[in-house]
Amino acid sequence: MSSTAVPLVIAFLGIVGTLASGLMTQRLAEKAKSKELDRSERQHAEERQYETQRAIEEAVRSCCITLNTASLDYHSELNNFWYALRAGHVTDDLRSRLDDARREHRARYSEAQMRVSDVVLAASDDVHRRLSRMYGVLKRLDGGIPPRREGESLEQAHTQIMELWDQLSEMRRIMRQSIGVPADVP
Repeated sequence: MSSTAVPLVIAFLGIVGTLASGLMTQRLAEKAKSKELDRSERQHAEERQYETQRAIEEAVRSCCITLNTASLDYHSELNNFWYALRAGHVTDDLRSRLDDARREHRARYSEAQMRVSDVVLAASDDVHRRLSRMYGVLKRLDGGIPPRREGESLEQAHTQIMELWDQLSEMRRIMRQSIGVPADVP
């Protein structure tokens, strides 16, 4: 090669190298930005998933609390109604309070059917059936309708109302376990 060609080749290679390094730098910057965007999108997706999961957990927790409260209120109203029935002092106000407690319990139970786990639902279903049975028995006794089956006397109704405490306690234990409340927390 001639002595003038060498500097031209070196100059040409220098220019090509300079242009190539600019393109490579731009490509690397684009790759880094793309990775950063991907990481950011993944992080946002994880945060949305976490928030969604927290919202679901809070909805289940709230559902368990309101169902437990409604069940206890319904049980209390059944017990109050039983005492009034035994004493012969059932009033329209007591009937109304019992019916309100029943409606509230049914609403909370219906919500639970759509939100809680099958284990919690099984326990709450047992409580719901027993509360409903006691309601029917007491309303029939209040209306002077004879018992439809064995165990529907006033005395037996009270025994069954008192036995409901065990089912209510079991339902509450299962609910607490379901929402992650440690067993040793009161």
